[in-house]
Amino acid sequence: MKKERVAILIIGLILGLMIGIVCTLLVTHSTRSNDKDMIASSSTNDLFNEEENEINYSTNENISTESSIEDSRQEQIETEDTASKNSEEASSDNEGYSNNEENLEENTSEYINQSNESKDNTNQINSDVSNGVTSEQSTTSSNVSKETTSSENSSSLQSGGIAEWNSTSVYVGGDKVVYQNRIYKAKWWTQGETPGQADVWEDTLETTVTPTTSQIEEATQLQTSNNGSGATITSSNFKVVGYYPSWKPSQKHKIQYDVLTHIIYGFAIPTAEGGLRPLENADTAISIINEAHASGRKVLLAIGGWSYNDTPLEGVFVSATSTEEKRNAFVNAILSMCDQYGFDGIDMDWEHPRVDGSSAKQYEAVMISLANELHKKGKILTTAVLSGATADGNIYYDAAAHSDKVLQAVDWINIMAYDGGDGNRHSSYEFAVNSAKYWKETRGLPGNKVVLGMPFYARPSWASYEDILAANSNAWNSDTVLYNGMEVWYNGISTIQKKNKYALQNLGGVMIWELTQDTVKGDKSLLTNIGKTIAGN
Repeated sequence: MKKERVAILIIGLILGLMIGIVCTLLVTHSTRSNDKDMIASSSTNDLFNEEENEINYSTNENISTESSIEDSRQEQIETEDTASKNSEEASSDNEGYSNNEENLEENTSEYINQSNESKDNTNQINSDVSNGVTSEQSTTSSNVSKETTSSENSSSLQSGGIAEWNSTSVYVGGDKVVYQNRIYKAKWWTQGETPGQADVWEDTLETTVTPTTSQIEEATQLQTSNNGSGATITSSNFKVVGYYPSWKPSQKHKIQYDVLTHIIYGFAIPTAEGGLRPLENADTAISIINEAHASGRKVLLAIGGWSYNDTPLEGVFVSATSTEEKRNAFVNAILSMCDQYGFDGIDMDWEHPRVDGSSAKQYEAVMISLANELHKKGKILTTAVLSGATADGNIYYDAAAHSDKVLQAVDWINIMAYDGGDGNRHSSYEFAVNSAKYWKETRGLPGNKVVLGMPFYARPSWASYEDILAANSNAWNSDTVLYNGMEVWYNGISTIQKKNKYALQNLGGVMIWELTQDTVKGDKSLLTNIGKTIAGN
């Protein structure tokens, strides 16, 4: 009985073991099948997740891009606001700017770089968003853009690398640009102010256009072959001409009638219609005329000048003389004002007639008419002219616009032998000699009709000799000093005397721009030393 129970137990164990094996196999098979289904399902889910992630990434990238655009635009606005504030501060006080010129140039350059970077970034981001380009396409677009910009910049360069003026660009003192084939130089910080119209731009009187053969021949015909020296010059007929600015009525005490022979009151301002504006501070002009006549001196009325209310007058002169009717009206207006106040003559300050175009002929017609009428009354006609030659001895092309007929019609010319440039180019002795030789030797004017201009102010800074001397008591003994932290150049007593001696030996006189810039400190006065040089000749 016990054996049978053991046998049954063994059989049961074997059956249980077999059933366990079978169950294990079934479970394993089922698990593998489930795993395959899970893998397939996971693969499908991963695909959907990847597409969803790509969509989310693209959306986030666009959002980030738009945010970058806004940040870049905000940065650009802040940068331009900073540059604009700096521009307003510089424009409000030109003299103050001159005292800090180096710092302003550095700051302005930084603003320009920041603004340009900001604009480049914004433009690229906008392009990427609108076109949906990839990173690789964006890089290609950027390279194409750079090549295009480089090509445009290359094509805009003129005359030895001087670029065309751009209304959106920022310029600082000393920068040169080309505008309408002429080269202009910035006096201080500027943006958007048109060369030839805004006073911030100085016309260098240089052109990027090479004159044609016919133009050169025409200019040559305007010049004379007469190289005679004219009448003998002595201290008794030597002219000392000084300009007095109408906008400084309180400084008549600086007029030394014992040294000066002629005072020129400036300016009567022309109108485009061929008339003249009312004379500024007419009472001052009448007072000067009376005092000068009492001292045996003469007073002339200057017409024009460089600008009026910061607007250059060259275009006004051209318009005022564009027709014969206007020219007649202009001449009559000048003669009328001359007689009204009792001036002894007229000094024409048309800055400047040009060889190209019609202005040279218009100028000539006006000058001949004025000469005829003034000389009938025993009055004087003079004209302020370009230096004729640069500080390097090169000839100014437009100097030929003062034709032979004009030079024969006037009593003398006043050479503006200054503003040759900043630094020692401003008005050196060599520059003065080059200028005088052009008008006397190249153009053949008699020496007694050539009057050499000398400045009583410095460049850069435009500071008067009086102000420089007040800042540095030894400035009279030099041509350059530090003024408000800036090196400035002017004519000290030694250079004034040297130029004066040259004029006494070769020319008809000297001219000063302008009388109120002199000091009243006796032996330090430039005008006083001109008188001493003449007396000692």
